[in-house]
Amino acid sequence: MSLEEKVADHKNRGFLRKALKIGLYAGIGAAAGALSYGLVGISGPLTGIAFSAGSAVLNALGKNPDKKSRGLEGIVKDFTVGSLTGIAGVWGYDLAASLFPVPGIGRALFGLAVANSVFDAAYLVSDYIIKNDFNPRGIGRHVKDNFWPLFRDSTIWLGLPVALTINGYGIPATIGGLDLRGYPTILAADAAFRVVAGLAESKASGKSHYGYSVPNIQYAGAH
Repeated sequence: MSLEEKVADHKNRGFLRKALKIGLYAGIGAAAGALSYGLVGISGPLTGIAFSAGSAVLNALGKNPDKKSRGLEGIVKDFTVGSLTGIAGVWGYDLAASLFPVPGIGRALFGLAVANSVFDAAYLVSDYIIKNDFNPRGIGRHVKDNFWPLFRDSTIWLGLPVALTINGYGIPATIGGLDLRGYPTILAADAAFRVVAGLAESKASGKSHYGYSVPNIQYAGAH
């Protein structure tokens, strides 16, 4: 079969379209990672990596609820969503530290009530836009319908980790004398959340406006 015939073949055209789409989203993901790194440092893209890792685990388990974004495409999109959401997470944590310089119950409550809300909203918006191929139609209803369940469940399931991490408690780790400054906490917590949330979404009966289950749990993130 000649090159022209291969290109004209229906199956090959579908593969080329898929490859081009993944390439496009990989470029968008790289830009999102660079943006988040420029704005908040390594914590931004680390959140993207953690979301991608969680997505890969869901794919391996056959439990990824994102019907439009499974496989490699889903991993790339989750990196973009995580990188963008990570910006809001870091800003929320920084604001808590500036308003409550001394770690304690005040900073923890601010993290749960305000930083968690900002993170959840950023997740809902960025995830909808990216997973819906940049079509914002219906996003207002999506946020309205899902924000309260998302905030409620994130507080119930992950309120304690948020309260601890926003006060500076994390997993201490060094490699070869290099202080990782709690970054393993970011990766572990966000990746674990992505898996837990995905498993919950796969069991949900309701459908979102872009083809997969309404999320039940959201992690406010250790950034």
